This record gives sequence, C-alpha cells and structure tokens, in this order.
Amino acid sequence: MLNVTKLLALLASVVAAAQCGNQASIEIAVKTPLHVVSHGEAAFSQIVQRTGATFAAPHFKSINVPANGKLTITSLDGKDAVVFKGGESATNVRADWLSGAGVVVAYEAPTYVKQASPVFEIDEVAFGKPPSPLEALCGADQSQPAACFASDVAKTKSGKSVARLIIGGQIPCTGWLVGSEGHMLTNNHCIKTADAAKDVQLACKGEIVATSATFLATSPSSDFTLVKLNVKDGVDLTKYGYLQVRLDGPKLNETIHILGHAAGWPKRFAVSTLDGPGTVTNTSFQSRCQADEFAYRLDTQGGNSGSPVISTDENVVVGLHNCGGCPDGDNAGIKINKVFDILKAQNIVIKDAIASTKPAC
Repeated sequence: MLNVTKLLALLASVVAAAQCGNQASIEIAVKTPLHVVSHGEAAFSQIVQRTGATFAAPHFKSINVPANGKLTITSLDGKDAVVFKGGESATNVRADWLSGAGVVVAYEAPTYVKQASPVFEIDEVAFGKPPSPLEALCGADQSQPAACFASDVAKTKSGKSVARLIIGGQIPCTGWLVGSEGHMLTNNHCIKTADAAKDVQLACKGEIVATSATFLATSPSSDFTLVKLNVKDGVDLTKYGYLQVRLDGPKLNETIHILGHAAGWPKRFAVSTLDGPGTVTNTSFQSRCQADEFAYRLDTQGGNSGSPVISTDENVVVGLHNCGGCPDGDNAGIKINKVFDILKAQNIVIKDAIASTKPAC
C-alpha cells in the first residue's frame, strides 16, 4: 500500500504561497490515460509505470474475473498487492494505491478461454506526484501531528474517526465518520456527484477501509456531502469509533479545534495559533467561499476540506471546515446545524449522530 512515511516526506518538502478559497484544490497525482484490456485468452502480465511517481493506482472500466481466475495488481518491489479473485466483477473501480513508480498487472487461470466481455479493462492510471498545497496559515503553522496529542484522550479518540480521502485518484480531502452505521461527511466540493463517490479511497490510520461509497445527499450551497462507505471485506469500522454533532452549531467565542489531513499529510490537529487557543470569531460570516458561515483562526491547508470543527469543551462537532481565508482573513466552515436541517428535510436519519442520543464510541 502507499507508504505514508514516504508520502509525508515528499509533501513536507513542498511549500506553496498562501492562497484562499476551497481547500481541496491541490492534486497529489496525475491521471494518465491508458488502455489495457484482456479477454482471458491467455496469461497476461504488463508493467505500468511512470518515472518519478510516488505511487500508482490503476482505474478499471470493468472487471469480470472468470471462476478460478485471478487478477493481481502488484507493486514493483513485490511487497504489496491487490487481488481480484474468480467470480468478482465490478465497474468503475480504482485499485488501492501501491507505493513506487508503477505496478504489475497480471491475470492467470488454470485454463484460458476468450470471453465476450473483458476480464479487465484499464482506462487510466493515477500516478503520485509532489503537490503544491494551498495554504491558509494564520501566521506560522501551529498545527501539529496527531502523535503530539497522544496523552490527550479525547482528541486521540476523536482522531480515529477522521479519514484521509483521495478523490478520483488525485485530490486529497478529509472526511469523518458520523454516527454508528458507516456514514461519512465531507464537503460538496470534494465529492460532488454519485460518480465521484464511486472513486474515493478512504484511509483511517493508514488502512484503506473503502474504495467507494454510496452517495446519499449533497448541497453545493451548504458545501456538504453525505455518503455511506462501501467497506472492504475484512474491515471492521467499529475500531475507529465515530463522531457526534451538536445541533445548535457553533457558539461565539467557544474554544474549538480541527482534525484533518492538511495537504494530504498524516493527521494533524489545529488547536491554537500564536494568539492563543482557536476560537469561534464570528457566527454569521461572509467568507470567500459561502454566505452565512462561521469564522475562526486556526491553521489549515489544502486537503483540510471536510475536516470536523470540534468544540473543545464538549468534544462534539459544530462545523465542517471548507474555506481558507488566512492570512488576510479568518478561515471558515459550514455550521453543522445547517447540514442537519437539510438532512432532516430529506428524511435522512443517521443513527447515533446527535450528541444527546448516545455517547460517541
């Protein structure tokens, strides 16, 4: 799988000028069109690579593996592999990221018979590249890696529910588990459509737990999307817990913090700036991204889009980060009460999502 340590070192070496706006507008991969197809008439093996790439993730237009056959995507060093077994079929699916400059795509079976439908058809590959992250830092970056808060039980527990997303093999965002049934919230500008939800790699603590999700609701004007994860076989989401929301949303001057994957890095906590703890500075704010948001001064970067904004005192989500404004103005987020008002109007109920109903796991 993608080596997080290598990716962190790569990303950390890239420093971009401060910019403003929606914070998913960076790319950590380049999509390369490629047509590779096999109908199963013979054994197949082909190397797919790009010089200097940090990872590779082929996208399959279709997969239809015959009984007893096996389709394997293996890293060039042979350490990691993704396997599609006999009888598996899928459309519009991206393989897990595998670290290195490329992968080996191979098909084998006890006997070979040409099929009318392809055993597999690749239409493009996402190759990892050094990104140029948007930044919205309120002065020097005061956010810290999650490991720095290991002694803070509440933050560590909440952090397990926050996931790194790679949308379409290219765009990093943040999402978080809400309620106890595998629902996830992020921004609309991260996942805009049902088709986009089919090509989302979601990783919790470095483990890829889903490669697609079922699209449930979205709102461009309130910049949120709700999906339900199509969890990979053998993955137990309960070990990551879930977050809950406070339905009255953010309160002026309350202390808050943000958990997310700035620039696609491993999880970081934005808790304070040089001026002190992060607080809500405005609850009716016209940001550069949306009307009627709430404002705060905490360090975020591209990739933080979709991060939960959490009340430090109550450890509940009060907002959904979506907009970089620093250093010229405050960063901003969607009030979580607006999100849940829309869900209620659409008769969408998320079990255990409301803080008053049951303590979060």
